[in-house]
Amino acid sequence: MEITGAIFDFDGTLFDSMQIWAGIKERYLAHHGITLTQEDHEAFKDLHLQEVLGLANIRFNMQMTARELFDDFFGFIGQCYMAEAEPKNDIVQFLDKLKAKGVRMGIATATSEFALTPLLAKYGMLDYFSAVYSVYTVGSSKTESKVYDVVREALGTDKQTTWVFEDALYAAKTAKASGYNLVGIYDPTEPCTDELKAIADIYIHNYSEIDW
Repeated sequence: MEITGAIFDFDGTLFDSMQIWAGIKERYLAHHGITLTQEDHEAFKDLHLQEVLGLANIRFNMQMTARELFDDFFGFIGQCYMAEAEPKNDIVQFLDKLKAKGVRMGIATATSEFALTPLLAKYGMLDYFSAVYSVYTVGSSKTESKVYDVVREALGTDKQTTWVFEDALYAAKTAKASGYNLVGIYDPTEPCTDELKAIADIYIHNYSEIDW
């Protein structure tokens, strides 16, 4: 199997960090001294992140601009990462192998770039990646392929030899449908592992399982 480019998701793929996102609305607002009522929970249900932040700003009179609130939220996420997140099993050794083969590597993430950079630096992983883009920077969620395409274009690799590494089924479906080779990564927070395994070209629990 030929590989010239590798595009990694961040949460659940490079790092064991998905647990941080469980109940994150409550954690973040508690950080600001706000406790959600049942009525609040109902109001926030099924909203996307930026909709949640916008409603919280109004509902709790947080008195920030949309940009200030976005940066404050992901600053909080960054703090949680530094305290709680750890690299996935064998990931650093795997990145070393790809680097030795001359594979160009990037990150396509649903987390703002500035929140994850200090964590990558903490574990000596930052220099592996020559392109890091979030869905917020490219203006499109992972229900569309834009973030993967932007990273691949920055890497300068052909789609036929570029592999996407994803733990989330919905994002993996997007990458696969867009013509990328797909490595499915096991993460305990993904409930549809059988379906992810079925669509992936390779499915792994640990990076040591891949022998390129």
